Amino acid sequence: MVKRTSSPRRGTRGNSRLATPDRLDTVQNASWELSAIGECLAAIGRDLELAPCDQKSPVSGTSNALNWLASEIDRRCVLIDEVLS
Repeated sequence: MVKRTSSPRRGTRGNSRLATPDRLDTVQNASWELSAIGECLAAIGRDLELAPCDQKSPVSGTSNALNWLASEIDRRCVLIDEVLS
């Protein structure tokens, strides 16, 4: 039988990584890009909501899903920005 050793958890001794300015910049840029994606999804959701009712596809469900996804992205971006500041 092979003895298994656990690897150190993130943030424990030996595995901690400092948040350098370059890393912070990378995370901030990713947050801004993610926020832009959220805006695009929200715009698509709004366009679907305003689509004519004669379409046969369930547009309202799709638009609701896109709007929810956009709001979740925005919520997470706010959390990232709070941690960075």
